Amino acid sequence: MSKQSRIVIIGSGVFGLSAAYHLATKGYENITVLDRGEYDSNQYSPLKGADAASTDLNKLVRASYVDKVHYQNLALESLGIYNEWNQQLQSAKDLPKGLKNDEPVFANTGYARLDNIEHDEEKKTLANFAKYGLRAFEYGVNDPEDIKRAKVTGWFKKLDPLGQRNKSDIFNGVLDSLAGVVLADKALLWVRYLTEQTGNAVFINGSEKGAVQKILYDGDKAVGVETKDGVIHEADLVVLAAGGWTPSFYPKELSPYLECQASTYVTVQIPKDRLDLIAKYQDLPQINWRMTYESNFREDAIYAFPATRDGIFKVGANDHFWRNFNTSDSAAPLSVPQTPLDALPTRSLNTYQKFFSEWCPDLVAAGLHIENWKICYSAVGAENEFLIDYIPGYKNVIVSSGGGFHGFKFLPVIGRFVEGLVSGKQYEYSTLFRFESKKKPIAAIRDPTHPHSLSSVEFTPATDGHYKISW
Repeated sequence: MSKQSRIVIIGSGVFGLSAAYHLATKGYENITVLDRGEYDSNQYSPLKGADAASTDLNKLVRASYVDKVHYQNLALESLGIYNEWNQQLQSAKDLPKGLKNDEPVFANTGYARLDNIEHDEEKKTLANFAKYGLRAFEYGVNDPEDIKRAKVTGWFKKLDPLGQRNKSDIFNGVLDSLAGVVLADKALLWVRYLTEQTGNAVFINGSEKGAVQKILYDGDKAVGVETKDGVIHEADLVVLAAGGWTPSFYPKELSPYLECQASTYVTVQIPKDRLDLIAKYQDLPQINWRMTYESNFREDAIYAFPATRDGIFKVGANDHFWRNFNTSDSAAPLSVPQTPLDALPTRSLNTYQKFFSEWCPDLVAAGLHIENWKICYSAVGAENEFLIDYIPGYKNVIVSSGGGFHGFKFLPVIGRFVEGLVSGKQYEYSTLFRFESKKKPIAAIRDPTHPHSLSSVEFTPATDGHYKISW
């Protein structure tokens, strides 16, 4: 494919935007990125209505992946690039609205992986970190030597950031001082800025002109895409990177490789005059409680982020199993995104209220409420692996998807695998994301009456636009 070939990318979330960035910086000159989001006006911010999973306040960047060393190493590379971007941002010129020279896109907050049961996942992760000379960045919360080191290096108070050690018979885990939090909306803006600086890419956003209705084919070759406004964008190559929307464009015979699943999160606004609470919650590491990687289905598990500069405290439930079925095809219902979410599933709300009651009594005492909530749809791949490859049976359509609620951290690097498919370069780990490597299909749900179907669950309506923070 020549550098002048017409490349159309469907989706400008993490996978699509990263693909555009890598292709543009490698000299491909004719890239069009289409997305239904109103990103020219909302700057990818969920506070302004952006509803894709990538368009978020913050995301975790961690390299702890038990024994999935390919993700560990890609995450370590990403961490280095995020730190480079922080430096570049300080002196960048003509920044778009939403970016500031003095507001880094990444913060090294640390990451506390905590639990109240015994398991050996952390041993596996620490063993892999030791192989790469990184064990010194990890602190076992019950390891006397690690505790001593943490007191010297300044990480001690983040070993038990919200005082839970004495509230459970078992309290274990690891603080990862390499990890941190990326401001997701800012990072997307930054990568778009870098991509546009090359002069090789055009972004078309919006519910009419950016919303792709279908891919147009001539036999086994894509010739373009049609957007909702009726415009046809001709293409020599189509990259399908539409996140949770990806399966909607996907050949049905390949459905075992991707499924659209959903998860929720909520936010609490700490009052501007409670500087004590803002300071406390800003100084947190990212916290995971009762979340494991190998069998991550404990519904009362939770994750929490440090509060933002504006005092917004985000908490997510481990409810990444919701499906929303399009029942127009009764023979093979497909889970598809449906946003926004007007009310929270009762099971999820119970998890949030339990967490705030037990972990954040000062926020409860301050009379705060759950003021905003969001449902995030992600395409989940078989064995939660990415899928980046030419779609079998089609000469010039690449799928880049399968973020599975852990893909955002790879924003700096994930697009290189699309560029490698186009240029013919064989990047390390690229074969792991090919169709031929998928040995076990995903156990996709096709039943709209299933307990994980949003049409089957109980919802709790909000009262006066918010929820109580505690039981």
